[in-house]
Amino acid sequence: MSVIIVAVFLVAMERPTRTAVSTVAPLTAILAASGVALGPWMMVLAAIALLTVRFRVDGSKINEFLTPISLGQLGIAVLSSYALIESWQPLHRLTASTPALFHSALTFFSVLVVSMVTQTVNNVLVYVYFQINERPVLLSQLLRVGVVASIYAYILVAIYTFGGIIGATIFYVVVAQIKFLQDILGITVQLHKLEKAQSQAQALVRDLARLTDTETVEFSSEVQNISQMMARRLGMPKKELELTVLAAALHEIGKSNLPARLRKGVDLNQKETAQYLTFGRWGGLMIRSADALLPPEIADLIEFQREHYDGTGYPRGLQEDAIPLPSRIIAVAHQYVNLLTGYDGCEPLNKPKALARLREGSGTLYDPKLVSLLDELVN
Repeated sequence: MSVIIVAVFLVAMERPTRTAVSTVAPLTAILAASGVALGPWMMVLAAIALLTVRFRVDGSKINEFLTPISLGQLGIAVLSSYALIESWQPLHRLTASTPALFHSALTFFSVLVVSMVTQTVNNVLVYVYFQINERPVLLSQLLRVGVVASIYAYILVAIYTFGGIIGATIFYVVVAQIKFLQDILGITVQLHKLEKAQSQAQALVRDLARLTDTETVEFSSEVQNISQMMARRLGMPKKELELTVLAAALHEIGKSNLPARLRKGVDLNQKETAQYLTFGRWGGLMIRSADALLPPEIADLIEFQREHYDGTGYPRGLQEDAIPLPSRIIAVAHQYVNLLTGYDGCEPLNKPKALARLREGSGTLYDPKLVSLLDELVN
């Protein structure tokens, strides 16, 4: 019977294409757990199936089942399964001996206990394995791996309880096919994202092409450099720093939706000034429409660059700390570079006069702490 089951399993596992690498880890865990939970003949099935999976992975060699990764997966799954069985058996006996009134509640409690024990043991083993191999491991990774391991192991025991060895074998095949479908769906999703990114890239290039004059490029680059220096001095976390730098580089992108005459913001009437002030909001909309290419978090950073520290700015009238810190940084950096270069049509100033002009807007237009910080940096 065991030989027949092994043969059926191997035939069911046969596919026209090689198994994806992402399939190996869960299958290895399931097969190893079955070997411990279901007896020595199932251990033979687990070993043969493990070899089958390993041989069919892209680029695998015959000796790859002896690699530390393969043996580590098998060892972790086996030891976790021992913890599963040892915690399940006494709870199962206790559940069977309780009155019917408490049976459902106790069964539910037993499931939680077994899952927690298996997850804890699995996490400890994974952590030790990663430390031995000098690989970093995050708590989120441990939780994810532990939860998956406990769910697989518990379902396997439950299926064996009701379906026996045939049920467990079918479970292998079903899980393998689910993983295979997930791989196909994942590829489809990635292709859709690629098509979306290509379309967004074409639109973004068209928008940026309107702002590729040398003066605009140099201005945005200088604002980016100063924003980066200020963010670093503030000790901004790496992720937020990267978003700030990217937002500073693209903070003028919304002007591509304005008529060329309005982009400098000089000699405008009231209606044109109101139209000019919309460039920040246009920039935010453009970033959000390119979500397959650019992090959407920078949309707000660009949109709120014209907010004033005292709440008199555009578009929402935010004030003080309600304005995102990167937006406040970009506002100070933009105005400083503008005063030095005369980019927006004003008369260029030297450094002391530019800083003095910035200080005039400190506490009203600009964050006073950031104005002081810029003063320290440039001096």
